[in-house]
Amino acid sequence: MAGMDPRISLAPHMWDGQHELRWSIERIADEALDRAGVELDPRGYLIGIPDGDDALPVLVEPQRDAFDVTRLENLHPHFTSLFEERRARMCPSRTDDESTATWHPDHYLAALREGCRRDVMREALTRAATFADRVVHVGISIVVGDYRVFPVLAVLRDPASEVPRLRTTLADGLGVPGNFPEAVIDDVLRAASHELDRVHPGSLIGLDAGAVLRSAADTFINGCASRAGQKFPHGLRDACDAVSAQTYEGRASLGSVVLAPQGHPDVACEVTFEHDVPVGVPRSFRKALEMTGPGFELLCDGRTVYGIGRMLEGYAPATEEVFEIKVVGNGAWELWHADTPFLRVDNGEPSLPRDVIDVETFAHAVNRVFPDALSEHVDALWGMTQACVRQQHGTMLVVHPDARREGERLLPQAYTIEPTHLGAHAFDALTKIDGAVLVSPDGKCHAVGVILDGAATGTGDISRGARYNSAIRYLAGRGKGSMVIIVSEDGRVDILPHVARRVRRASVERAVAQLVRAADGTTDYEKFSRLDSRAAALEFYFDAEQCEAVNEARESVEQQRWAEERVRMQVVPITPHPAMDDSYFISPGAEGPPAPPN
Repeated sequence: MAGMDPRISLAPHMWDGQHELRWSIERIADEALDRAGVELDPRGYLIGIPDGDDALPVLVEPQRDAFDVTRLENLHPHFTSLFEERRARMCPSRTDDESTATWHPDHYLAALREGCRRDVMREALTRAATFADRVVHVGISIVVGDYRVFPVLAVLRDPASEVPRLRTTLADGLGVPGNFPEAVIDDVLRAASHELDRVHPGSLIGLDAGAVLRSAADTFINGCASRAGQKFPHGLRDACDAVSAQTYEGRASLGSVVLAPQGHPDVACEVTFEHDVPVGVPRSFRKALEMTGPGFELLCDGRTVYGIGRMLEGYAPATEEVFEIKVVGNGAWELWHADTPFLRVDNGEPSLPRDVIDVETFAHAVNRVFPDALSEHVDALWGMTQACVRQQHGTMLVVHPDARREGERLLPQAYTIEPTHLGAHAFDALTKIDGAVLVSPDGKCHAVGVILDGAATGTGDISRGARYNSAIRYLAGRGKGSMVIIVSEDGRVDILPHVARRVRRASVERAVAQLVRAADGTTDYEKFSRLDSRAAALEFYFDAEQCEAVNEARESVEQQRWAEERVRMQVVPITPHPAMDDSYFISPGAEGPPAPPN
């Protein structure tokens, strides 16, 4: 065809099945990152650089003009020059008779060369990208046929930058991820490279997101142990899972472990064990954990517990050499550095830690359920919730608009008291018994030891405990119009009823406009499906005009799919949500919901 680059017709694709592998990389990354607790909307790519035949074009799967391929040509000289530079700097020549091959093993040089390829490709893709809102991550390249193929994931820049990140990216000369999402991305790309290395590359369709998360947790915590001085660490994540699940004389695991090398100047060792306790022996590890308390922590080098002590206040976080593992409940533990949590594991499921309670979300929920609540009332309820969180046992706070009458109704399965604002000591004492604390929206306590009633509605959650499901039943019955704050033993906080978060109006308008444009004569059903999922997450905020536009876009695409493929998805029309109003939109320049607690 006139005007077409003749190289394009020589190699229209790298191998049969490349689309399936690229799609599966994106799918497994999306699922794993969602379960990790961060929405990065990953986009998968396969970048093919000709390996030996310069007449072949650079190929990108999928062909969506995401990159200017002219900026990806002739990269091999850059690969080589960077490798020679780093080899000269990191592998200085020996002056004795030992050969370079002996001093620098082939596998080390191969890893160094591949690291150079990835760095050059990452920089080239960043320059070649036609998007500016994403960060590019590059996996290990594999030669497939005539091409050296790089698996690539591009994730949204802004939400990625909001996740706390360690600055140290090298430990013992090896790369380590800066946070848990980066470890997840690295593990997905590593799996993609393994698949590319097969005789006939397929897809990652059989890869389980849970396995990716556990492997990524290993990668991240081992990287932290490496930063703390441990050579070739392994098994620490398994050890933490096991010790958090162990009981000691019927008591759930609670305590903390300082991860630091022996003799670190910022760690005070007050008791030194003559015989170290291996972290891989759960019973011994759990028994040692029982000796910890406020200001008294186990000291661990990543493989063994060598004493009891504490981290000193003079520790400089910029060194990133001392970490803390907090066992917060049965099956739950967290990895911290300084004052920042980086990883949480609940019964073997790793994720990013959630804030114990979000102030703005709490204030918004109170003002939504109780529109007449004043700022001082929100402050009082916030203080009581904080007191619940500080306790080492689960509890439940019920905020009822007519707490006095509700307390009397629930007699004799409650202890009613004279309405009063409880002090910290009184609150702690009154919540030691079973049952909920019943308060009014102004923060006054009316009853303790409350046993909630309510009929089964089929809307509970079998994966949650008795407190959560009893609250669901209560709110569906006589407790309608009230709020229940549930604090689990592991510090998890749930606020019921769930209140939709506040969003920016422009975000909703943009999601609808993108979906409508994608439906205009499109044959890219994958792109439309991605935009449709984003729009579906915002359906609560749509007005009537936006609902109509989304319905028409979905119906148009399904009609086109039927005409081309004789298949279609069932479209269920959406309508405006009756609870939606403008108070769910964040005003330009606003810093969150009105009247947040101090």
